[in-house]
Amino acid sequence: MYRAPSGHIVFDLHSDIPADIALWRAKGEKAVFATRHADRLAASGVRAAVFALWVEPQYRNAAATRLTQLAGALLADLGESPERVQLVRTAEELDACLSSGRFAVMLGVEGMTFVEQWPADIRLTAQMEDRAAEGHAAILDEQARQSLRLLSGVGLREAILVWGERNAIASGPVPTAQVEDESGGLTDFGGRVVRLCEDLGVVIDLSHLNEASTNDVLAVAKGTVIASHSNARALCDHPRNLRDEHIKEVGRRGGVVGINSYARFVHPDRATLDRYIDHIVYVAELTGIDHVGLGFDFMDYLPDDLGFPERTEGLARVEDIPQLLQRLSERGLTDEEIAKVSWQNAARVMGVVRTKQEVGSTC
Repeated sequence: MYRAPSGHIVFDLHSDIPADIALWRAKGEKAVFATRHADRLAASGVRAAVFALWVEPQYRNAAATRLTQLAGALLADLGESPERVQLVRTAEELDACLSSGRFAVMLGVEGMTFVEQWPADIRLTAQMEDRAAEGHAAILDEQARQSLRLLSGVGLREAILVWGERNAIASGPVPTAQVEDESGGLTDFGGRVVRLCEDLGVVIDLSHLNEASTNDVLAVAKGTVIASHSNARALCDHPRNLRDEHIKEVGRRGGVVGINSYARFVHPDRATLDRYIDHIVYVAELTGIDHVGLGFDFMDYLPDDLGFPERTEGLARVEDIPQLLQRLSERGLTDEEIAKVSWQNAARVMGVVRTKQEVGSTC
């Protein structure tokens, strides 16, 4: 595994930088990552991240089109700065990328409504047309196969099933909501999507699921799962945060919970750096230091009109990360523990995701 020459390096399990790249490229700017993000990340010790393809709410009815725009913009942008950044898929590629001094990107999707909107060309048999349910299921399955195999081919490593919605796969709370919506769980089609992702080596991410969907996913998934950017509900009672039993199950399967810096998920009244660290400590005590990481979900570079202006005091942007690492030490974490939280745990789980065949009957 790559070792930093000095100090700690950081793997961010959840970044919305692809949305920023797409916004600037739509205005004619090129090499957005290199000019707007690379130096900020490097100065703060962030050397790798999961870049999530997130379809903004205004594009929800055209999710497949927007998803392809986001992916195309990201790949074009990374290709314009090969000396600064590389899309990686495996632990070996990750190590080689970092050793060369480049930033490592792993690809994720945040919300999968695009699957049911995928423009698959399906000609149903007359028999299926007579049985509407069977025909609809056949269309959905083909849309899943086409969309996920295409994304897997360009490097998809992580999948969040919903984002503030109920789709054909599962259900999740609106991020700004304070009340749990338990009206839907994982659908039969959603179960088939989970199994397809596992077959493709794409890790299932529990973030953004409601409790019913989380329980259902854990009943279907056989391999490693993560929660890339979720906190402990015992410390902040928000429906986007995880119950203790779900945190423990992520750890039991070898996964990681990435702690989210968004203020509403840190504390209901006043979100501070120390209260963010409280979530790290709580999850580590609950499931072990090997199963907690960082999933910052920074949004300081995105327009406030997207509806997420709240920031955690002392951890609002990438420049605040060195202060976080220093405060972790002051709070009593050893250098070895900080290295696990900031880098090693995320690199382990994203570099080598266990498939259901590898896990066998242990999960």
